[in-house]
Amino acid sequence: MLLASWAVDDGEVHADETISDELYALLEDENVRKVAHNAEFDMCVTRYVLGIPVDSKEWFDTAYQAAYYGYPRSLANLADALKTTAKSSKEEMLLFSAPRVVGREKQDDDLFGFSYGTIWNTKEDYPDEWERFKDYARGDVIVMRECYRKMRMLPPIEQVAMRLTFDINHNGVPFDLNLGQRIKDIADDYANKAGLEAKERYGIANLRSVKQVQEALYREGVFLNSLNKKLRNGVEHRILELKDQASGASFSKINKAKERICQDGRIRGEFVGYGAHTGRWSSRGVQLQNFARILSPVSPTLDNVRDYDHLRQHLRLCIYAPKPYKFVCADLSQIEARVVAWFANCKWRMDAFANSEDIYSRSAERMFGIPHVDKTMPERQMGKCAELGLGYGGSLGALRNIAPDFVREQGEGKVMDIIDRWRSANPEICALWRTLERDMRTALKQGVCKLQCGNATFHIAYDGRVCVFNLPSGRALYYRGLHEDSEGSLVYYDYSNGMLYPKREKLWGGTLLENITQAFSRDVLVDIMRRVDARNDCNWYCIGTVHDEIWYLVCNGEENDLNVLLTEMARPIPWANGLITKGDGFVDERYVK
Repeated sequence: MLLASWAVDDGEVHADETISDELYALLEDENVRKVAHNAEFDMCVTRYVLGIPVDSKEWFDTAYQAAYYGYPRSLANLADALKTTAKSSKEEMLLFSAPRVVGREKQDDDLFGFSYGTIWNTKEDYPDEWERFKDYARGDVIVMRECYRKMRMLPPIEQVAMRLTFDINHNGVPFDLNLGQRIKDIADDYANKAGLEAKERYGIANLRSVKQVQEALYREGVFLNSLNKKLRNGVEHRILELKDQASGASFSKINKAKERICQDGRIRGEFVGYGAHTGRWSSRGVQLQNFARILSPVSPTLDNVRDYDHLRQHLRLCIYAPKPYKFVCADLSQIEARVVAWFANCKWRMDAFANSEDIYSRSAERMFGIPHVDKTMPERQMGKCAELGLGYGGSLGALRNIAPDFVREQGEGKVMDIIDRWRSANPEICALWRTLERDMRTALKQGVCKLQCGNATFHIAYDGRVCVFNLPSGRALYYRGLHEDSEGSLVYYDYSNGMLYPKREKLWGGTLLENITQAFSRDVLVDIMRRVDARNDCNWYCIGTVHDEIWYLVCNGEENDLNVLLTEMARPIPWANGLITKGDGFVDERYVK
């Protein structure tokens, strides 16, 4: 550690080359709130470099705070958005914090004449720059402190979610790197064989060349504007199979895991709290949230791998529970559909969920006027696709995204008929789209609006620049720069992608329903995680989350461990009166979902 820059309240900002007794005492004091930007870094330094125990309850992250209020996470961009003191440039920081590569004279064992190594610049080498580096470090604290003061405190539920994020990233995800390497070796073998076949059979020298692949397809009578899987419109050809096998994109995660894995076999820092505009966690690094789902039986022995796509499904097995732990995983069953039904006060839907009925079959019965639909009937598949794709106002394009094969098989005419039938069978939800957009526009004109959706009460406030959509859980969604464009559409600016400039997003009743439903569902999940954490059971460790799913490691687990989690998932929530929730999950040695 080169420097520790810090301050107490509004006091002097220090940039210490050695850690003072005062700073040690402050870091150890459980009554002192430690505020930092991207606080997990400072927490790691405190824990692993200084050897001071870290309690996540004592720390606060201004990057998380910025994300919640709809600002950019980067401190430099945040300072610009809040018009605080500008953040200094990084030249001096990089001069001392990054090594540089240097050459040295030829040694006898040097094959090409030179060997290369790395050296670190020191304050003795660059005394003037060192003083500027200390000024830079002090400036970071000044800027961060101003940003912290300019933003309001996080609501209680977000302070809980922030702390849970700290704990998840500290606990880490055990990753079986040996299994990962075996999977990667098989994937590389697929890629090598694909390259040989492509060259011998189709004259393709490089399967990663879009031009060569498209020209080969053209010779085969296949015309594609894009090789993207989602844009192939159901076109299948051996060349496309070979291209997919050669790309190996899914298996590049193994190399990333090698870079990020810690000495104890865990990957840490993989989850970004408030990574999406709705508050959901996103992932980074190995992107553990994006592993292919398991659709067929898999085994860590890899003795039943059928094909390339089946091999991809084995990647989830790399996430595992080392002894004496068990991997306990559960998700909130159809939580978004339950929340939408609750918002819309749609009685038949709420009754179906309360009675644990198959919502896809019940929906198909209403759509087609059939007294009974079971899982063997084609109408049930139509009901399922409609339920998954149409709840947020989607149409043909939405169904193409979630079920392209279904759209191709049915044909556009049949699919449009299904869309009309679903909307006719669900007038409450369609009305909810219109109500949400109407009241959002009312808030833009009048400054405030109160909205009642079933048992949920929302308050919308607009100050001419920012629209705040207050949720029953006690937090809000922030729509910065919300306005009507020249075409009369609602538009806002979303910083959640982490870029320098925000993404311009359109907003209407359907997307607004999607936003508040996903936000509400995330809040339900946080409430469950909080209750599990409050059990004071030191054997339970939360290690990850994917949308409405939670991962735990349970040490010396018992047979009823899953029931503990499912019981919490079914428990009534004080701020969601009448919402019926249910969980589903498994206990295993590996992530087998």
